[in-house]
Amino acid sequence: MKIVKSLLPLFLMFVFLSPIMAKREKNIETVTFLCSIDCYHCKKKIMKNIPFEKGVVRVIVSIESKEVQVSFKKDKTDREKLEEAIEKLGYDAEVKKPCCTEKKK
Repeated sequence: MKIVKSLLPLFLMFVFLSPIMAKREKNIETVTFLCSIDCYHCKKKIMKNIPFEKGVVRVIVSIESKEVQVSFKKDKTDREKLEEAIEKLGYDAEVKKPCCTEKKK
């Protein structure tokens, strides 16, 4: 019975905060850029700068596919500003067009 009493506040917090967190996720957009990166130092440079751009939530850099995936808050920034930020670091950046086999959300 003690376990149930100790987990009850956690369960209630989850139930009440889930709609709030879901609402926040609707405001987040993800964009993938094709970039002219080719080594670990390029990845390190991007990871040192882009996460600190206004509105950026998450950054994933893939050297193999030469892609930078950025998740950001739509009300804080947009694709163009992020593209400019990557180009300011000295890399070519182009928004990757979605493949025809991917489903739109």
